[in-house]
Amino acid sequence: MVSTDKANGTKVALMEAASTLFAEKGFEVVSVREITKLAKANVASVKYHFGSREGLIDAVVARMAKPVNDERLRRIEDLEDRGEATVRELIVAFFEPLCSQIQNSPLSEKLFVKLMGRVVGDRPYEFPEEVMGQFREVASRYVPAFMEACPGLSADEVFWRIHFSFGVLANTLTHGDLLKKISAGKVGDEKLPVTLKRVIDFCEAGFRQ
Repeated sequence: MVSTDKANGTKVALMEAASTLFAEKGFEVVSVREITKLAKANVASVKYHFGSREGLIDAVVARMAKPVNDERLRRIEDLEDRGEATVRELIVAFFEPLCSQIQNSPLSEKLFVKLMGRVVGDRPYEFPEEVMGQFREVASRYVPAFMEACPGLSADEVFWRIHFSFGVLANTLTHGDLLKKISAGKVGDEKLPVTLKRVIDFCEAGFRQ
């Protein structure tokens, strides 16, 4: 009988191998055999731990999203306890957890960003319900807070502005290399917190418009 520690180790190894390969190649082209080879596991282990290849994809996405959403909820709770929050504080509370996850991920920063780009742009089917539930919970806390910070904005308008703001962040993170090429060297490498401040400055102005 397989020990619990060994089984858990195999499960984590499969998710880490899948994360790396999905980031490098995309969700559609990576085979179960490639994943298990990199994880040093047998092919049957994917079905045992995740039910299917699609179940493994869902687990990878949930593993990336849950810490971000948990931290977003912790931060909005802190802001609610303190009192009325500003637009900038809400944007920071929403964006910074993602950047922290990038920096703390077992993947390299470049690979994590590529994986996030795949999740946002390449994934051809719905997010798993577990992740959608987290997003709905986050929205249920942040949308009223933004409405309070921006009197006169409807919930519909706030949803659109959050959507646009996240698009700015996602595009900035996933297409930074393209910007460097287009600028012919005028834009160089910079630390993630510096780039994040640029994004927050831009999105704050857009939110207040």
